[in-house]
Amino acid sequence: MYKKVLFPTDFSPHSQKITECIAEIPGIHEVVLLHVMEAARPLKVGAGPGTESEPAEHLLAEYKKILGSPGLTVQTNVEVIEHSKQQGAIGSRILDIAEKEGVSLIIMGARGKSLHDLFLGSVSTYVLYHATVPLLLVKYPPADSRVAPAAVPASPPVFSKVLIPTDFSAPAEEVLRFMKSMLGINEIILLHVIHAEKNDSRLPEYINGATAKLGRIRDELVQSGFTVKEHIRVGYPPDEINLLARQEEATLIAMSPLGEGWLRGLKELFVGGTTYAVARRADRPVLIVRPVQKS
Repeated sequence: MYKKVLFPTDFSPHSQKITECIAEIPGIHEVVLLHVMEAARPLKVGAGPGTESEPAEHLLAEYKKILGSPGLTVQTNVEVIEHSKQQGAIGSRILDIAEKEGVSLIIMGARGKSLHDLFLGSVSTYVLYHATVPLLLVKYPPADSRVAPAAVPASPPVFSKVLIPTDFSAPAEEVLRFMKSMLGINEIILLHVIHAEKNDSRLPEYINGATAKLGRIRDELVQSGFTVKEHIRVGYPPDEINLLARQEEATLIAMSPLGEGWLRGLKELFVGGTTYAVARRADRPVLIVRPVQKS
């Protein structure tokens, strides 16, 4: 499925934790470890990065040892740039490497400002908006400080219990088709959120229509061998999606970057407001499933 994966890292504790789940990615064979750093001083024409990259290369070598143990092929790359303070410079270099290496997935951490309001970092946001391959943004629920680290149970596999929100649009259907081909999923949780007021007189009609559509999707997934739950919620979609993910203890939220309100003919794949809002505040991994590019 995802044979070649790009893992940009900043060597933060959050990035280190990602190494624990990379081997769980379905179909993975090769990992490209990448660190993009700012030059301490302007690079001279014709000169290499010199010793500036040596600490990063050493750390990537340590990551390589960890990732190589499950039998993965791992290559490392340190990119030194001069103008990382320019908006999008690091994210742009990450996407350049993704294209050059022909990767099928980018996995990266999404660090938050606080435990109560987990925002995406600027680099993660740039990649989310501009990537043309699937992106797995990895976050973890805040740890319970009352529980000793040794007593914390191991996290279940990332792809084991997947929440798939759907607005019944063509992009949402593509996510479902894609996830049906994924190995290792134990359970799929379907969700449709009706964005309406709870006193809307048309709400029963909306619910009946959504129930019928979800039922057809459920039946198709069950016939394919999946265990499926289905939910219909009324409210603000990003809030309801993240709330249900916590209630069901989903290990992953899988979404399309496009929704019902987006023009299909746009060449650039913009990210819809719901997708960005979910990724911005989610406290668990979010997979952005990009539509297949057509030449």
